[in-house]
Amino acid sequence: MTRKNKKKFDIASAIFHHLESAKITLLGIPFWVWPMPFLLCVVILLIRQTPIGWMTEKPVQEIIAPTVISLTAVLVLFVHRWTRELFTLFLAILVWALFMRELHFYGTGRGLYATVIVLAFLASAKRDELSEFLGQRSIGALLGLSLWTYIVSKMFDRHYFSFLPAYHDWNNNVEETLETCGHLFVLSLVVMTLRYASLRSREGSRSKKKTT
Repeated sequence: MTRKNKKKFDIASAIFHHLESAKITLLGIPFWVWPMPFLLCVVILLIRQTPIGWMTEKPVQEIIAPTVISLTAVLVLFVHRWTRELFTLFLAILVWALFMRELHFYGTGRGLYATVIVLAFLASAKRDELSEFLGQRSIGALLGLSLWTYIVSKMFDRHYFSFLPAYHDWNNNVEETLETCGHLFVLSLVVMTLRYASLRSREGSRSKKKTT
């Protein structure tokens, strides 16, 4: 095989690998994840009609959302420092990109998109190393749910659903509260990752005791 043909083969192989990773990811996400953000939208609209509907207002959510993602950003650093795993490193980078975006610094919006794309590419390239964590149904489901919820909230931000009745009366409530839900899902993902790492560590300790 010539060098030119080998280069073409390597490129084709890499493309196939990443396409296969995308297929594995999409098929591995539980079905209930896909409608969940839209069900949450309905719940948010119902809450909006109640005496506690003020919780869905933008000024309130702009306090809750940064608080949740700040706690998550601190926790994920602890998790990665303890586990030293590639998955927790990627997770920490994602969480901190979300945290920086929540602070609304210039360029952090596009920076988040770039971060997600790069992490997706690297995760595909290193999928065997990440499979232990992503193979856990709770972790994989929460990761998918978090990202999908953020995407749907961004669709509201871009007014893709402006055809809905009285859209401009409630879209801010739904978009801001849905983004906070995304933050809560990420927090749950970090906690679940910590739980799995803790259980794995205990099992490892027990195995060592049995062999000694």
